[in-house]
Formats: sequence, structure tokens, C-alpha cells
Amino acid sequence: MVTRREVVTAGALGALGAVADAHPEAVAGPTDAAAGALAEQSPESVSAQALKDISEEVERIRQLMRDAFVGPSVAAGVILEVRRQFGIFLKANQKYPDFCEIGPGVFTDVYDWHVRYQQPIEVSRVDNRTALRFMFTWLVLRPEQTDNYVGIPFDRG
Repeated sequence: MVTRREVVTAGALGALGAVADAHPEAVAGPTDAAAGALAEQSPESVSAQALKDISEEVERIRQLMRDAFVGPSVAAGVILEVRRQFGIFLKANQKYPDFCEIGPGVFTDVYDWHVRYQQPIEVSRVDNRTALRFMFTWLVLRPEQTDNYVGIPFDRG
């Protein structure tokens, strides 16, 4: 069994190792020119600079984690374009469209959107084509189109 102390210590040592990899001069010691500059600085200014460097690294790691785990908002990228087309149709017809044709890249991005936000995935066949429900509309896959193709929404009939 791993104790809490071992987990915390391993995390702290790993963080220090990452900082050491990013800034080898901090671990190896100052060069002759840097040693002269450090001798002129007060211990307070050296500590302040070290804290500033650590703060910048923590912020960089925080941004990387945010990008990796949170990802884009629900209205970013290709989802924004699909919603924009739906909005145009909604204003003109007072209802959401029944269908909208999309390219393979958009299909994959919408599918990934469902997975990321843990939404139910409804896949069906429409006119012998694969379709994915997004909001109130079936997105019909058109593999012959470009990846980012978002067609004009339409109703059947």
C-alpha cells in the first residue's frame, strides 16, 4: 500500500525534476558570468526571482492541463458553424431543421463532442447514409465532401 506521504513526496520530486529539466542552469549551478551577477544580488531578490520563475512554470502547467482536460467550450470550432447554420434556419422557419449534410471531419468532431460532454449518441441511416442526431437535427454524413463541409439545413419534403 502506498502512503499519502509517498504520493506527495513523489509528486513534489517529479515537479522539481520537471523544473530541473526545463532550467538545467538552476541545477548545475551558475556559470562564471552568472556567479558574478548572483554575488551582486541580494538574497531577497534571488528568492523573488526564483518564486517568479516557479509561478510562471505553474501557470504554464495549469494552462496545459486546462487545454488537455477541459478543452474547448460547447460553442467552439465546428460546433459553432453547425449552430450558426441552425440559427439561420430557425430565424427563417421558426423551427430547427430536420436534416443538415456535413463532411467527415465535422461528423467526427460532433461525435467527439457527444463523447466529451457525455451526451447520448444516436446514429441512424437516412436515405442509405449514416446520420448522427445533434440537438433536434439529423446530421447526414456526406463522405465525398471536404472535411469541414457544413451544408445548408433543410426539412424533408
